[in-house]
Amino acid sequence: MYSVDDLLQLAHIEKADELRLHVGKPPVLVWRDNYPQLVGGKRRVLEGPEITLEDSEHFLLKLTNSRQRRDIREHGQATFFFLFQGRILFLVRAKAENEVVGFVIQ
Repeated sequence: MYSVDDLLQLAHIEKADELRLHVGKPPVLVWRDNYPQLVGGKRRVLEGPEITLEDSEHFLLKLTNSRQRRDIREHGQATFFFLFQGRILFLVRAKAENEVVGFVIQ
């Protein structure tokens, strides 16, 4: 099982522009600013297993509050800020597809 804290810490340390978390795929780090010549930026798929439904549910509980979970349930998506370690602000876009939530974190 992936730790959302470890993944956010890695994204911060690596200065990634995005962390993508989708069930059935391993986590992906994306850099855009330093690679304008590459459409969509540079991507690095993290070594490890694919994200499971259990991982996704863990991410959902860790990253969201009850109002944000309700928005995802009712509207299929939510965009919000997440304060990590009391000092690092991430923009989170959560989107539900077929009852499974994926995340793009910037």
